[in-house]
Amino acid sequence: MNRGCLLLYCLCVTVGLGAQQDSSRLTRLLAEYRIKTSIGLQLWSTYSAGMDVYDAATGTYTHADNRLNTQLRRSRFVFTGQPYERLQFNITAALDLVGHDLLSATEAAGNNAPSPGFRLWNLWLQYRLSKQPDRLYLLTGYFLPPVGRESSTAALRSTSFEKAWSQNYLRRHLTGSGPGRASGLLLGGQWHAPDDDLHLTYEAALQNPTGQDYNGNSSGINWSPLLSARLSVQLGDVESKTFTLLRRVNYFNQREGITLSLSAARQGETAAFGRMSTLGVEVLYSTAGFHLDGDYHFLRRNVAGGNADTRTAARTGYLRLGYNLPLAQERILEPVVSYWFFRGPTSPEAIFRAQLTRSFTGSDIGLDLGANLYLNANFKLSLFYAYRHGDAGESDPAEINNNFFQQVGVGPVRRGNYLGTGCVVIF
Repeated sequence: MNRGCLLLYCLCVTVGLGAQQDSSRLTRLLAEYRIKTSIGLQLWSTYSAGMDVYDAATGTYTHADNRLNTQLRRSRFVFTGQPYERLQFNITAALDLVGHDLLSATEAAGNNAPSPGFRLWNLWLQYRLSKQPDRLYLLTGYFLPPVGRESSTAALRSTSFEKAWSQNYLRRHLTGSGPGRASGLLLGGQWHAPDDDLHLTYEAALQNPTGQDYNGNSSGINWSPLLSARLSVQLGDVESKTFTLLRRVNYFNQREGITLSLSAARQGETAAFGRMSTLGVEVLYSTAGFHLDGDYHFLRRNVAGGNADTRTAARTGYLRLGYNLPLAQERILEPVVSYWFFRGPTSPEAIFRAQLTRSFTGSDIGLDLGANLYLNANFKLSLFYAYRHGDAGESDPAEINNNFFQQVGVGPVRRGNYLGTGCVVIF
């Protein structure tokens, strides 16, 4: 062996040993800090019909061609860990709506730049204050207010093709944005009865949504924190043995129980309104393969400095039913029906008051019918039909502010219906 080959051999051995040492060090670090990672993908192909676009020049609607649209609807990149006995963390990034055609009947904006944008989805530190496990935690970071069953359900664990769009109205009512997150503090925990048939989950948060002023970076000259809370009573099996901000629906026949929740939120004067409040109930019932979940919320805002005559009110909610049918090779077929609604002001006077508080108007309903085929708990295929209907009441549909009559990036529309196939896979 000449000197060059010998030198190359020694270098390879040295690099190899160093790589093994680095790999071993990384493995120990991951184990010591209990670091886990997860990637989830949701891909859709939909065929839309009945989408109309408003032409301001003529004051009429133009029919958009029916179309096939394939998109990366959602992706989640999750990084969790527990570096110390009482301290945990969660960091989640999202890459959504890549390939979404704004004139398809599906909701939301697009993410079709030459380099589609990632964004922060969740980030929090969770510290256990109590000596007893799970009794009381303090969280700080960027997270959802603890209001709304569907809002708190992880998107890739929802059982309908699309999450109930009632959550969008609730989130935007609370924080002014569709993702619905805000920075703040939260106290929460769980209490379990000795016989393990009764469980209480409690959450209370103080957050500071930035609102819509100064390009979404301030709530305006007037400031008030968003206060929210939820109390959940669980009878039978507990949903989660450890406290978590996130919810799920299908427990694949492993849970027998019911969860009933009362949730509320309040915020004082900002640039958008004089006062905002929300009050609602939430439910999850699981038994023998059958699951029912839903929520119902009242939404209220007042004009700054106004009285009862300047109040605007609306309601939103959903109800979803599913059933697990066992198939060969441990696969599961899950028929699902989901109904959701938003009902806001429809008279000219009430719509005017709602506009003063940047609130939604008119009505918007959705009905999803279809089924999921689970190859396993983390891999499902879906086929659904989504029906949409809106009502402008006594006003011009082009002036109504809701998701049936408005499309981000387009303007006034009349939303159509669609047939969708999709898959969700979580690694």
